[in-house]
Amino acid sequence: MRNLGELIGKRARLQGFVVFDYANRYPEAHHWLATQNKAGRLHQRMHVLEDLGRAPEGLGMLFRGENLGKLAVQVSAPAAS
Repeated sequence: MRNLGELIGKRARLQGFVVFDYANRYPEAHHWLATQNKAGRLHQRMHVLEDLGRAPEGLGMLFRGENLGKLAVQVSAPAAS
């Protein structure tokens, strides 16, 4: 965490969110998400790297926060001969 002193100096409040604290509301969330999805209001970002050889690069990207959305490595089957 960077600039913790500045955070304290501005009297900011930091509070965690643990999704498991709301497990009893999962059915409600599922219904809301399904409704939003059917209405076309949810959009997923995909960052696709082609070729299995780029998997180590993708792992580094995850740790550095360089990807937008879900990061996937596309593995193609070899061409039929």
